[in-house]
Amino acid sequence: MIIEPRLLVTRFAPHAERLANSLNDSGCFSIAQPLLTVTELDDPKTLDTFLSGYYDYVIAVSGNAVRYAQQQINIDWPKACYLAVGQSTQNILNEVTVQDVLCPLTRFDSEGLLDLDELKSIKNKRVLILRGEGGRDLLETTLIERGAKVDFFQTYKRIKIDLNGHELVNNWQQASINGAIISSVEILNQLFMLVPKEYTSWIDELIFYVPSERVAKQAALLGAQHIVLLPSLHTDQIVEFFKVNNGNCI
Repeated sequence: MIIEPRLLVTRFAPHAERLANSLNDSGCFSIAQPLLTVTELDDPKTLDTFLSGYYDYVIAVSGNAVRYAQQQINIDWPKACYLAVGQSTQNILNEVTVQDVLCPLTRFDSEGLLDLDELKSIKNKRVLILRGEGGRDLLETTLIERGAKVDFFQTYKRIKIDLNGHELVNNWQQASINGAIISSVEILNQLFMLVPKEYTSWIDELIFYVPSERVAKQAALLGAQHIVLLPSLHTDQIVEFFKVNNGNCI
């Protein structure tokens, strides 16, 4: 059975609106509804250590982590081996560091990063992970197991937006929303927390478009029955994905 996608875009603002507008312009009905917002965190001690050139490797796990770090940096980024979890983050990191940034070719998650040759032999190397508050334990754990010294530069924290779940789900149902673009585990969890229990069957039947196996696994644990891996979180690639595939998973 072919399903014409009618999408809920849950990314942070303003990215949700930009993606929804691009999808609508391409003929794919979409509604933007950010579920979380972010606010900057200050960590002067780690920032000073970073800017001193102390770290051999710097890993960015999100575009927001890079953007909020850049707001605190008034000089050139130090020389290091820079890596990014996905292509969108890679593009942002390339721009601010003016250096080549490595990125997985296919799997855009912690496992993809850890499979890069550059992170396989890092004994006694100093690694800084740019991220939001909380984050990816697998990345830290595995790097430490490989002998690296790992620190974090937490540049922002996520904040839940106060929303009316009943009202929103009614609006989404009236718009015949049948799919949701989810960019992170945190946003996925927030969506399931937002939707009232009486709508459990509705959310379980949504098609979840996710960027990584990590998010896909969590969606399955929460009860999602239809999960599709996106090629990237880059707006142009998502739009092209729905043009070519029509978003079909059934």
